[in-house]
Amino acid sequence: MRSNKVLVTRGPADVPGQSPRGAAAPRESGFASGFADLTEAVDAVAAVDALLASLAASRAVLMESVREWVADQPELFEAPEVDADDLAGLAPELVEQLARALRVPEGSAVALIEESRALVHEHPRTLAALRGGHITHAHAQTILGYTDGLRRSNRLALETRLLKRARTTTPGELSMVARAERERRLRPERPTGAPVVRQAAVARRQRLSASPTGRPTR
Repeated sequence: MRSNKVLVTRGPADVPGQSPRGAAAPRESGFASGFADLTEAVDAVAAVDALLASLAASRAVLMESVREWVADQPELFEAPEVDADDLAGLAPELVEQLARALRVPEGSAVALIEESRALVHEHPRTLAALRGGHITHAHAQTILGYTDGLRRSNRLALETRLLKRARTTTPGELSMVARAERERRLRPERPTGAPVVRQAAVARRQRLSASPTGRPTR
C-alpha cells in the first residue's frame, strides 16, 4: 500500500497513466486513477483529516502564546493590568485584530481564545489527542463543553471516558454520551441507608403524635 503522504502531496503531473502532453484529460482533483483500491483512497482522505486536527492543536497553542504575550505587556495595549489567566482582561486590540484576521465575529474570536487556553492549561490530554489526529476539533470542543464547570476529579474522569469514546464515535454521538455522564456526575450522591433513616424518623413522629403523653408508643 502506498504512503498516504505521497497520495496527499502528489500533484496532477504525477498521476499515473497520463502522458506528458495530457493525452488523457486529468480529473479536476488531480488524482485520477492513482489509487490502488478504495481503502487507499479513504486512507488518503483520513490522513488529511488528521492533519487538519493537528493544525487545530497547533493553532490553539499559538493563540494561547499570543494571549499570554499580550497579557504580559499591558502597557503596549489597551488592557488593564490583570493576571495572565484572566480572560476578562483581554486586550480589545487583540480581539479586534484576531477577528479581522480570521474573518469571524469578535465573539467567536473570544470563544476561540478561551478554548485555546482551556486546551493548553486544563486539557493537555485532549490537546495531545487532537495534535495526534486521534480526534477532530469538533470532538475536542464537545469534551471541553461538557467538562466545563466540573470539579477537577470529575472533570478528569469524564475527559478520560470521552477521549476513549471519541476515537470511535461522531461528535454528535459523543455529545449524547457526555450529556448523560455529566448529569450523573452532577447528581447529588445519596448516602447509603438514607431512605431507611428517613422512614424511621417518619414512623417515630407518627407514634409521638398518636400518643396522648407525647411519648413514643410501643
